[in-house]
Amino acid sequence: MTNTQGKERKKKEVENLRELFSNNGVYLFDYRGLNVAEFEDLRSRVKKIGANVKVIKNRIAIKYFEEKKEKYGRELFNGPTAVAYADKNFIEVAKIIVDFEKENKKIKIKPGFIEDTFVDINKVREVAKLPNKEQLMAQIAFSVAMPLKKFGMSLSAPLKNFIVLLNNLKDKKGKEENNG
Repeated sequence: MTNTQGKERKKKEVENLRELFSNNGVYLFDYRGLNVAEFEDLRSRVKKIGANVKVIKNRIAIKYFEEKKEKYGRELFNGPTAVAYADKNFIEVAKIIVDFEKENKKIKIKPGFIEDTFVDINKVREVAKLPNKEQLMAQIAFSVAMPLKKFGMSLSAPLKNFIVLLNNLKDKKGKEENNG
């Protein structure tokens, strides 16, 4: 491979990282200790929700951040580094990575990027605790529907009470006529 080909390949790899880091959720982790089957298990869990996992080269990531004039380079990208990333389901990806870390104890979560903002490990874990989109939609629907239901019940309560009162009066009149 010529020097020019090598430079072109590195430029392409940096461009691929630019695309990868443009996702809403990008979570870095050290995968040291995982065997191939375990790594594929993690990859398949992430792919089920439409996201991806990829091993990245530290020197390419450092070059990418140097080009962006960001300070995350060398201290963030040391040791084996993989990245789980998604644009739409980034909360679910965080949950999968955090759960996998708890189950497996072989990966170590590193800081990540959420909506192009650097976040530490604790923020990644906090994001993993957030409800997903479906849960949020259900909570919103419930919080909108419940007051409406209670309002409807309070509107109908006087009418129900009035009907009960009329029935009680009718029963009382019926008893008085039968006794009198």
